[in-house]
Amino acid sequence: MALDRQTVAKRYGKALFEVVQEKDVRSDVLLELAEIKKIIDAEPKFITFMTSPSIKQEEKLAMIKNITDGASEVTTNLLDMLFDYGRIANLEDVIDEFNRLNDEFEKTVRVKVTTAIELDEDQKEKLASSFANVVGAEKVLVDSVIDPDIIGGVVMQSESCVYDGSIKSRIESIKRLLIK
Repeated sequence: MALDRQTVAKRYGKALFEVVQEKDVRSDVLLELAEIKKIIDAEPKFITFMTSPSIKQEEKLAMIKNITDGASEVTTNLLDMLFDYGRIANLEDVIDEFNRLNDEFEKTVRVKVTTAIELDEDQKEKLASSFANVVGAEKVLVDSVIDPDIIGGVVMQSESCVYDGSIKSRIESIKRLLIK
């Protein structure tokens, strides 16, 4: 029975997180996985290359060796194992799950902040601090997005929480009340 992407990511991500905790190399592996994720983002055809039946195994193994050159034993073993078990296509999902578990461990929340205009650093820090208090996080990482369609205000979205204080949503709410 084939496992879906989410199940594979959860199993491998959890196992990886437990291993790095046990070996006390969490921060090193976190940095290495961030670099691998940059490679995947920069080269979207990487996964296609690694899963293509027309590419020789030796070339794929050479690519993995090139990526893991200088990496920790844990990171190298992860890529080797994913490749050997035919799960290299799930690499990005596994990294995402590992990052999610790490954020949970560090009580960190990632939030997408959408505004109509660019925010300065002080505004971002104030929003992050307020959001941290609401969700009980020790640290909030802000990903700022500009969307003029929201007209004004702010929309904050994390994995488990959405706060929509945009003028656009307030106008929509007034419209719904007027239509009733």
